[in-house]
Amino acid sequence: MKKYYFVFLFGMVAVGLKGRAQDVFLLPEPEEATEEDNRTATQILLDCTRVIPADPLVLTGELIVRQKRGTEIARYAYSLLLDWGATLPNAEFLLYEKDRKTTLERALLVRPRKPAGAPSQTGKGGAQIKLFKGPEMTEVEAPAFSSRIRETDVSWLDLTLDFLWWEDVRFDEKKPRGGNCRTGRACHILLAKPPEPIPGCAQMRIWVDRALHCIMEAEQLDERGKVVRRMWVQNVKKWNDRWMIRTMEIEMTSTGHRTQLFVEDVAEP
Repeated sequence: MKKYYFVFLFGMVAVGLKGRAQDVFLLPEPEEATEEDNRTATQILLDCTRVIPADPLVLTGELIVRQKRGTEIARYAYSLLLDWGATLPNAEFLLYEKDRKTTLERALLVRPRKPAGAPSQTGKGGAQIKLFKGPEMTEVEAPAFSSRIRETDVSWLDLTLDFLWWEDVRFDEKKPRGGNCRTGRACHILLAKPPEPIPGCAQMRIWVDRALHCIMEAEQLDERGKVVRRMWVQNVKKWNDRWMIRTMEIEMTSTGHRTQLFVEDVAEP
């Protein structure tokens, strides 16, 4: 069976499947979809990290902020170098003006490998962010994981995908047998709590595809259990035998707008 890759936002998840090249969400069900799944909620989420490909990739595209009626508010270009297979897994994120002539922000994202048996952490022993801004790209104070990137709906938690490594995970008691995500695919529905407090994020509700073992949708919940942000796959495309997200939608429920993440190209550095 050939190996293709599926991208959830800025994280890479590898799945083995046969597919047709087209720019819509249409993926066949692999044989694994019919097998009984006895994994715990923690194992299901951890398996999303174990299939991350080791080869470096560069994603380029746009972040487009629109009001719910469709009026464009802002547009940025970005590039993202992913090297999660390095000895020190890392990524570099560059945010530009839409003409790509001016760099607005540069972020270095690092995830130290956790020793076996050590507790997971966020922001200390876990994912770490170094942020640079201004004409001289001066380092500034590291942002909160739940804070937004400029006026977009994208957060730094999205960039690091830190919640994939959280260990306090359970099945959603409201839907213990799972359910379908927005694309209609059968998913496990999990609730994951951060190992350390994150402002505005008490837990994440996560839809993990039962067949592909990758994340299809996620919601950020506050301390009252209210959904404050959600993101979901809109459609995919195949680049050079890799299934990639073509567009993602990310929405902060309090802003009155949403952000479309559009991937223009995927290449090796």
